[in-house]
Amino acid sequence: MDIVKTKTYQPLHITEAQKSYISSPARIIAALEQPDCLGFCAKESAKTIGFALLRNYADREYFLWNFIIDHSHQGQGKGKVFLQRLLNILQQEYAAKVLTTTYTYGNNTAKKLYESFGFVQTDVVQEGDIHEVNMALSISL
Repeated sequence: MDIVKTKTYQPLHITEAQKSYISSPARIIAALEQPDCLGFCAKESAKTIGFALLRNYADREYFLWNFIIDHSHQGQGKGKVFLQRLLNILQQEYAAKVLTTTYTYGNNTAKKLYESFGFVQTDVVQEGDIHEVNMALSISL
């Protein structure tokens, strides 16, 4: 799996239920135009199988805003490989010290993935129709 920095986004195939866990394609495309956002594609044989959108919100601190694996590649450990390689890039190329993220309450797949890397819950947001769990990981060298 190769990880490639990108300023473009082409939606991946995901289930209808998973669409509620990520930002709309239009919002992702708009974010990629912002100087504080980074996009990365996971590629296998030149085909994009995953996408990650990160935002640099403070000195050496990043927010994993969207993390997507194409439906045909889910359940094969590719999300773990992609996330590990992203962490390596953040450490080596950006000297990142913290990575935060959220998952929608009930998205146990995301929860298990993040916990397997050592992310810890920092708080829960319950406002209107938003029910998210915030998590953080120290990734300093």
